[in-house]
Amino acid sequence: MKRNKIPLNVWALLLFSLVFGLVYMGSLWYASSLHAVPSYAFSFEKYIPFLPWTIIPYLSSGFFFCYVFLQIHSREELFLYLKRLLFITIVAGICFFIFPLQYSVAKPDVPEPTFRLFFWLLHAVDDPYNQAPSLHVALAFAFWTVLGYQHSKWRYAIAGWLVLVGLSTLTTFQHHVFDLLAGSVLAQLSFVIFPRPEMGFRNRHVANFIFLGAWLTVSAAFLLAEFYDVSWLNLFWLAGFMFAAGYQLQRNSVYLLKLLPVNLAGEKYK
Repeated sequence: MKRNKIPLNVWALLLFSLVFGLVYMGSLWYASSLHAVPSYAFSFEKYIPFLPWTIIPYLSSGFFFCYVFLQIHSREELFLYLKRLLFITIVAGICFFIFPLQYSVAKPDVPEPTFRLFFWLLHAVDDPYNQAPSLHVALAFAFWTVLGYQHSKWRYAIAGWLVLVGLSTLTTFQHHVFDLLAGSVLAQLSFVIFPRPEMGFRNRHVANFIFLGAWLTVSAAFLLAEFYDVSWLNLFWLAGFMFAAGYQLQRNSVYLLKLLPVNLAGEKYK
């Protein structure tokens, strides 16, 4: 009798789950064993509201954790996705061990029974450590690199939901803004180190470098404004231009490429 083989997607999911569990739980154990664990929050974060209903998009990350693996139909894409996730998880784990942080604000009471149950389940398996970089945010970026291609009809809905997943880390009082910035930088770094070889590859690779620079610029703007002067927030203009330029490069924009001193797309756009 011929035995059914376990799909490669499932093996990849099991491998990543094992690595993720070891890294995440190991760093939680380490942080909880320390006498004192610092925290870092920007001064404006006191105005961020606690929104209990956002526990739903926050917990939905667990669904995407498994679902995305099963949506990949190419061996090459599966290995690329796995390499990115392993890189994100291992680098984040190193940061958790070297720079342990904890969340610094107590959560308010949750009046709604359903949401209160969800928070209870979250607290049963998690602790207020493993803050920066936010794995929730970094993995949301990684999820998009697959779902943005596989579900073109639902592209905007999926993008909106993943943005909500990232923002929910703030409104569930699980992460500080610095953690989100660090998670965004880490995700973009994984795209730079492990690029997607495809049509328009050079443009996309350059775009990923630009996006990385944009996230670093946003992070610098927040930090410099916090420690020196709010005028540093003007760096957001530069970051916005970089995001726009990267987006146009990803789309192989003819107009933008003609403005560049080097035609990154080659003969196609001459």
